[in-house]
Amino acid sequence: MFYDIIKMLQIETSSLCNAACPQCLREWKNGDYSFFKQTYIPTEFYESKIPQHIYDNLKKINFCGDVGDPCMAPNLIEIIEVVRKKNPNIEIQISTNGGMRNPEWWKDLAKSLGKNHTVIFGIDGLEDTNHIYRVKVKWHNLMDNIDAFIQAGGAADWQFIPFKHNQHQITAARMLSQTMGFRNFFILANNRFMTDQLFGKKSVGGNGKLLIPPMEEYQFKMFKSDEKPITDTDWTVMAESDCIKCQAQEDREAYIDVETHLFPCCMTAGARLTMDAKDRDGFEKLWLRWGGDNIKLDINDWDTIINGRFFSTIQKSWDKKFSEGRLIPCSAACSVGDSNIAAFDNTVKFFVNPR
Repeated sequence: MFYDIIKMLQIETSSLCNAACPQCLREWKNGDYSFFKQTYIPTEFYESKIPQHIYDNLKKINFCGDVGDPCMAPNLIEIIEVVRKKNPNIEIQISTNGGMRNPEWWKDLAKSLGKNHTVIFGIDGLEDTNHIYRVKVKWHNLMDNIDAFIQAGGAADWQFIPFKHNQHQITAARMLSQTMGFRNFFILANNRFMTDQLFGKKSVGGNGKLLIPPMEEYQFKMFKSDEKPITDTDWTVMAESDCIKCQAQEDREAYIDVETHLFPCCMTAGARLTMDAKDRDGFEKLWLRWGGDNIKLDINDWDTIINGRFFSTIQKSWDKKFSEGRLIPCSAACSVGDSNIAAFDNTVKFFVNPR
């Protein structure tokens, strides 16, 4: 068995978004969104397709997504109400840019979340810089929404991704987070410049304004600006010799995409959307043979999927080469060696604000 129980679910409840962040997987094809379905998961799915025994064992649900913002789902508050009925003790986490809807909706969200929740707002700068990466997010709308959420009892964290254009504002942003009532402020290093380089995706580099932060303490931990850039060939050699320790398996996590496919993690889900990438691995063959409808929760039950060939083939691929079925996302995110370029734990600094 890949799992015995599931303790944490990540759910892409929406593939809709109000923003156009250049380094997001959503912008893989530079504003062409035809490579994924723009939709949201209906409330009924949470009521009938997630079995009660899954809810009973869950410690946490994280509403996030590879290509969408969960707060764009028109039924998000209804979903939260269902989850709270199924298991009142589940920790609920939501990751969002915060720029959609209006303050009244955010007040309602805070009330529906109740205790044991966190909303992580991705805010990468201040009024004059946040929109450079969080394209289309309006600062005043964002601030009004956050203020309404916090004043209504919402627990908020501020996530800051540093670039050259905004790193000088980190201290001021943290001070603002304290003034507004954010519980925590953390800096999340950016690995996309390295993955651009390895996989030949100039589109992910953005609009030309996105540059690596000069200060090394704010750089992604595997990126060294003063060293010779690593090539895709170098990385492949490293990756095939490194062992893989699956964090999803270790932590008993799973990921549901907006079309209700069940994956081990968001990284393997993202691979489905990028099968036209420069570097090929075993994912396309895996998807065509054992993925697709075989892992849709609308069609199959949980145990059938988790104990099926999709999950078991992924597990068996960890001892192989890419040409034999090894997956790029597994090496990139869960390698225990130098080939780990996606690193789940890439937070540079974490601050707990005084209360």
